[in-house]
Amino acid sequence: MRRMRSLQLDVFTSEPFHGNQLAVFFDADQITPDEMQAVAREMNFSECVFVLSATDPAAHTRLRIFTPKVELPFAGHPVIGATFALAATGRISPDTTSPILLETGVGLMPIELLFADARLSFAWMRQPIPAFEPWSGDRAALAASLGIAASDLSADLPIEFGSAGVPFLFIPLASADALDRARSSPDLPAALAPADPRTGAYLFTPPSVSGASQVNARMFAQEFGVIEDPATGSAAGPCGAYLVRHHLVALEDERAYISITQGEAMGRPSRVRVTIERREDAITEVRVGGEAVVVARGEFLLPDQLTDAD
Repeated sequence: MRRMRSLQLDVFTSEPFHGNQLAVFFDADQITPDEMQAVAREMNFSECVFVLSATDPAAHTRLRIFTPKVELPFAGHPVIGATFALAATGRISPDTTSPILLETGVGLMPIELLFADARLSFAWMRQPIPAFEPWSGDRAALAASLGIAASDLSADLPIEFGSAGVPFLFIPLASADALDRARSSPDLPAALAPADPRTGAYLFTPPSVSGASQVNARMFAQEFGVIEDPATGSAAGPCGAYLVRHHLVALEDERAYISITQGEAMGRPSRVRVTIERREDAITEVRVGGEAVVVARGEFLLPDQLTDAD
């Protein structure tokens, strides 16, 4: 049996048993991608992250991220959680030059480190500038696949595809009540994107509904093996960009400050911080940040050879 050191963290929260669960596995150069996928399926969290030696000399380390079904090029809570795991194991410290660079499937990701009393207290990741495309699907079918009425979709805002590396359909809703009532169904992937069902459904109430710069959100991605996600950092950055593009948040010195609450319907409240910089009507920087807390330490026992059934 091979042994991998691991930490379990709750991410986008400072309280144990809140936020998004994450397993971080260290020294993962020894295992194959198929084995990583098997471990992620065994853990059955939204994602697991594996820490490997960097291939880029500028990077502090390399991350590979898996849902129970697929590998993702990057995801928000694994990046933030892995950063806190690196601090918890002494691989980064208050003496570490900030930002560090983490190697992901979308390239090098700068991570700004904030320490308090020699403890990592907050981390910001600088995400790629997201790209958006119009959505021309059937609004009634989409609403039905979410268990809500077509009138629960915002009549004033567009439904759009957006991605900073992982695709989501951004679905603004007309009320907090509609967000609470939404449910995933087997029909949802086809209603989202028939050509590419591996697209997450990111439902949110914009600030005009939720209050100034405060957004409430939920995310369903059953094709990733995630029925509902307690916190989705890879969607939070594009969501902030969506709000800025559609002039739904105020700018202070060319920067918007947004707080996204997610996971309350699951009993795992999470808070994701987003800042968006816009200059001359173009988004020039996207940052997503949060906290994490370690809740378990241990070893994962991996057979010397996985069988086909594994």
